[in-house]
Amino acid sequence: MACVLVFNVSDPGKINELDVLALRLGFTVRTVSPDRQKCIIDDLLAGKDTVSGGTPSFRDEMLVMDGFSHEELNFLLNELIRTGNRIALKAVVTPTNRTWSAAVLHAQLVAEDSLMKRSGGAK
Repeated sequence: MACVLVFNVSDPGKINELDVLALRLGFTVRTVSPDRQKCIIDDLLAGKDTVSGGTPSFRDEMLVMDGFSHEELNFLLNELIRTGNRIALKAVVTPTNRTWSAAVLHAQLVAEDSLMKRSGGAK
């Protein structure tokens, strides 16, 4: 079953929209507390807590999506934009990043976002 890991999203509108989309598309929403940000993505998806490394926790909102078809993923992202519930940092689970901690994935996304903004690739 598809799953979305949710980090640092406290806005009730965003949480509600994710819950509505979960019902429509049949995926699970798992909110990850800050004390679990050092856990490995694969373990968070499985509901386990395997801490990895000493990477600091983060405060940015972030979504990590796993198990979606291309169409479902596009629908989910477009609905978040359409309803004004944007979340800047988003990732799809890959064979590589599933072994990273959430904090390491966050650091990678922030670095990529910064690079895109410097090169003019994102507005």
